[in-house]
Amino acid sequence: MCLFALATPTQSKYMTGKNLIRTIGTVALAALFCVPQTSMARKRDKRHGQGEVAYMATEPDALATPATSERKMEHAAAVFIHTSNARINSKYKEGIDVSHYQGRIDWDEVVGSSAISYVYLKATEGASLVDNTYARNLAEARRVGLSVGSYHFYRPNVDWRQQFNNLTSVVKMEEQDLVPIIDIEHRGSVSSAAFIADLRAFIEKVTEHYGKKPLLYTYHNFYNRYLVGEFTDYHFMIARYRSDSPTLNDGKDYIMWQYTSTGSIPGIRGNVDRSKIMGSYSLNQVMM
Repeated sequence: MCLFALATPTQSKYMTGKNLIRTIGTVALAALFCVPQTSMARKRDKRHGQGEVAYMATEPDALATPATSERKMEHAAAVFIHTSNARINSKYKEGIDVSHYQGRIDWDEVVGSSAISYVYLKATEGASLVDNTYARNLAEARRVGLSVGSYHFYRPNVDWRQQFNNLTSVVKMEEQDLVPIIDIEHRGSVSSAAFIADLRAFIEKVTEHYGKKPLLYTYHNFYNRYLVGEFTDYHFMIARYRSDSPTLNDGKDYIMWQYTSTGSIPGIRGNVDRSKIMGSYSLNQVMM
């Protein structure tokens, strides 16, 4: 509320011209400061998944972008959410990956009868494919206490931006224990230069989105042919289905070895991929 006095008719009658102008100026200035507060301040309620940040910002409506302090608060909330629900099962150094090919899985039997701590679930492929067992497997595998991550099967001939949108629309960081895997098995019909450039753009965008570097998966021979010297600051899972562990031509170390595609796990019908954490590495190094 704002109160101010005007000169009465009697008072204004005896004012000189200069005094009258001064009085009118004073009234105009007082009116300016009596603009309702709601037009100069806004209440914002920013929501990030399950978390919430509410704050008052007294900034002019004309500002098109949030103040620096607002951006910092939003970033802090996002970081909290994407790490708050991650759970690391460190009991064993072995794990599996599954997709719709394994059909309906009995996750209670898997955990009760197998020495595994983690599972990677197929989530997406290319621009639009979503694995139809993903939602159930995600809920069930986390329910029984496994550390869970998700993977995207990368298609070199498909625009990486469409693949990014597909992956991020399905794989929500607050539902993950482990960083996502990018499954790289084909070069497609593109040139080697285009393959690496597009793959790098995709991986960097995924890293930016989740705030963590994804784990990169490929076969031993594929790495040695197409990926030597590339993505040196990323962790790899390398597939080689032999008794001897993979050796990469550039001497790069890798965090996981997928050592068979014909593993047997109670609760899963048919074959399943099995992997293990190498040497002194731990699951904590790929925690979401």
